[in-house]
Amino acid sequence: MSMSLESGNVSGWVHENNVVRLMRLVSHYVDYPYDDLDESALDGALDATDDERDDGWFDYPLEGTPPVTVRLARSPGSAVVSVRVDGELDPVLAARVETVIEMLSDPPGAR
Repeated sequence: MSMSLESGNVSGWVHENNVVRLMRLVSHYVDYPYDDLDESALDGALDATDDERDDGWFDYPLEGTPPVTVRLARSPGSAVVSVRVDGELDPVLAARVETVIEMLSDPPGAR
């Protein structure tokens, strides 16, 4: 996992079964009202993604405070989804997002 405050992003990976939880938590931290319509937008969105291709990522904007874009892509042959959160992340928000990503790297119920 990496955090770069200069470029305004946090990146890492989560287990595929934790993607919705990731989106809900990041949305909470940026005060974005994530709901069922947002969740519906994710249905099938990751099927054609590939974190090994520059054009293989799915971008989802969260228009909160601050606005951020969550970039997601599957890692071929695994249950891993690579994540990158871009935006004007202050050190506190960046640390929160980094912690969420780290906690969601295991399958649900593993910790």
